[in-house]
Amino acid sequence: MRAGWTWLALFGGMQALGQTSVAVADPSAFQVRLRGVIQADGRAYPDNAPPVPSSFLVRRARIYIEGTVADFADFRIMPDFGEGKLQLLDAFVDLHPKQVEWVALRAGKFKSPFGLERLRAEQSLSFIERGLPTNLVPDRDIGVSLHGRAGGGRLSYELAVVDGAPDGANVDGDVDGEKDVVARVFSEPFRSLGIRALEKFGIGVAGTYGRERGSAANPLLPSYRTGGQQIFFSYRTGALAAGEHFRFSPQAYESLGPVSLLLEAVVTSQEARTSSAHARVVNHAAQVEVTVVLTGERPTSEGLQPAHPFDGTVAHAGALELVGRYGRLRVGDAAFPVYADPATSAREAEGWTAGFNWYLTSHAKVAANFERTTFLGGAARGLNRPGENALLGRLQASF
Repeated sequence: MRAGWTWLALFGGMQALGQTSVAVADPSAFQVRLRGVIQADGRAYPDNAPPVPSSFLVRRARIYIEGTVADFADFRIMPDFGEGKLQLLDAFVDLHPKQVEWVALRAGKFKSPFGLERLRAEQSLSFIERGLPTNLVPDRDIGVSLHGRAGGGRLSYELAVVDGAPDGANVDGDVDGEKDVVARVFSEPFRSLGIRALEKFGIGVAGTYGRERGSAANPLLPSYRTGGQQIFFSYRTGALAAGEHFRFSPQAYESLGPVSLLLEAVVTSQEARTSSAHARVVNHAAQVEVTVVLTGERPTSEGLQPAHPFDGTVAHAGALELVGRYGRLRVGDAAFPVYADPATSAREAEGWTAGFNWYLTSHAKVAANFERTTFLGGAARGLNRPGENALLGRLQASF
């Protein structure tokens, strides 16, 4: 009996200690949030010559583990299991003063602050695949950045020093010891000023600068893909990145009622060499995207919230959005014929996309896109590579 009272007293003391620790720390300052997205895709390539096999795939399967520590540090860990591969895409910490939004320090692996379409979350994209200019945009990189917002959210900026990702690449480490500087400034100048037509207008500019030194094991030179994810340009074996690499991108968007517009252009300059030659290759790309929500909802960069989520009736059928896009990418003439084979790599790709998004709820979406891409060059005897037709479909669920 005495032993029982001893255990009871000990438990009571531990409980009192626990109550004391909770009183000292604010539980709301420590948070962990779990989110995720699955995108199940189908791809078909009708009337292509030579034929391209159709396929089903899990394009993305991501878990977001996010949280706040002590009310001044945020973190995110995001692995992706899509396409049968395990990748760590995001792993970073943000340090920020309490109730201050104009400055924060980020360190780890994160999206390089450059491309307008690239920076949009994958589950909030208007199209199944990003457009041609995103081939020239770095994906995720490792480094540190200062970022913040000012003027009530009207101005945002980010300045980063990173390992330096090639065009379109997602890197997990530095292979040449060089670093890139990335800067982006974006403004929504009419935000919260009561001018409805311009309230969602945004305009900005981004740039990167660095030096790259490729090797036979890692040339640090990219390949470029169509919207149907087929490679239409690649460098020859033996070509290496060797010297300055910079990018520049003006970008803008506008949203008025159910209609939204995105404009983006990218210019890249990459020094390259072979064992006997050295040149600077300058590439250009641009695109315009238009979306229209037929059911009247107003789209945002975070996705769309149906006014009447789907429940199987006509009155509650979700939201329907039509999408259209036109884009071009031109590879610099200096790439041919020394650094790229004109019989297999196209000098230019031009494409348009049409499709729809059906938002059953804000967490479930059905999408279909038709992509048509034509090429300049890319075939033997100076001929043009045959055009590509791609029919893409997606079922998406997020939480």
